[in-house]
Amino acid sequence: MRLKHTLAASAAVALAAVLVPAAATPAAAAPLTTSASVRATDYSYSGRVDIGWRLRPYSLDPVTIHVEDTATDGYAIGARLVTNGDNGHIVWRLRTIPSGQDTATWTTYASPGGYIDNAYIEICKIRVSTGVISSCESSSVMNAPFDDSSA
Repeated sequence: MRLKHTLAASAAVALAAVLVPAAATPAAAAPLTTSASVRATDYSYSGRVDIGWRLRPYSLDPVTIHVEDTATDGYAIGARLVTNGDNGHIVWRLRTIPSGQDTATWTTYASPGGYIDNAYIEICKIRVSTGVISSCESSSVMNAPFDDSSA
């Protein structure tokens, strides 16, 4: 009878040693984050991006883009993410501020496959009457905040 109690107590201690650290570990670690901003030389618009870099699998998640249109000049403002890496130079979908709105924020992600070396945003002026992009300004380039050369 004594042996059964000793085995049961040992098993309970071993199980607790495994379960307690597992319960205390967060489900997913927060990604390393970089930020960049851009402003038009005439101060008619500006934008900012905050990027969470994930190592396995390689992805940018979350990507939060905020733009502000400060001029009533017949132009809409759009923003797009640009990435460079194993799958080349990718210009992601242009997101635009609806007509008459002065700010917008989008949260998305990018998972192009393979290593992502760097990323930046472009903020573009779009002629409302034609839908044609008039000009774009780029933020500074943000490089991956970790070194993956040893993997």
